[in-house]
Amino acid sequence: MARRSWHKSADTRAEIIDEAELQLQALGYANMTIGSIAKALGMSPANIFKNFGNKAGLIDAVALRWVMEIDAAIETTADIPSASLRLRAMAHLILEIHLARDKMPVRMAILIGLDSTPPPSALAFFHRLLRRLEKLIDDGVADGEFAPCDVEVTAAAVCDCLVTILDPAAVFRGLSLFTVEEMTKKCDHLVDFVIRGLSLRA
Repeated sequence: MARRSWHKSADTRAEIIDEAELQLQALGYANMTIGSIAKALGMSPANIFKNFGNKAGLIDAVALRWVMEIDAAIETTADIPSASLRLRAMAHLILEIHLARDKMPVRMAILIGLDSTPPPSALAFFHRLLRRLEKLIDDGVADGEFAPCDVEVTAAAVCDCLVTILDPAAVFRGLSLFTVEEMTKKCDHLVDFVIRGLSLRA
């Protein structure tokens, strides 16, 4: 392919990330390289290094694109007044986004981390999710919907209870065992369980 002239821009970054996603799915993480992406796009590898620093930086950019999509979906639940309904809406939205990626297991691996080291964007997302859950629980306690509790500890426990919904790799594995309808019902059952626990009074 003839080499084209490139410059650092939002369009260039987007095109590089697009190609990285394609190669991650087609070739896998190990075989996707800065060189293979540069060759496919007809650019110098220096352009990719200039935009992302290294392969880890590029992987983080791929993860960031995905978590921003999830963040935007969760944000649409912010005005739901009932904490229980908001929790249910959040869980379903996250599950729906993961299910829409059923053809992209490599992106799921990226989100939870390669070699047990999650990309910074993925770690930041989970921290934001915990803060959102803390606020949701605090709102529920303030409104009398949930029992008083240690909000920080309880938010972490809620994450643990909903891990098969929140963890994209778990969702992907679930698709080999259950239909989408069955997984959606399981999501409701898990949320019901969590809400009952949050509502219990000592």
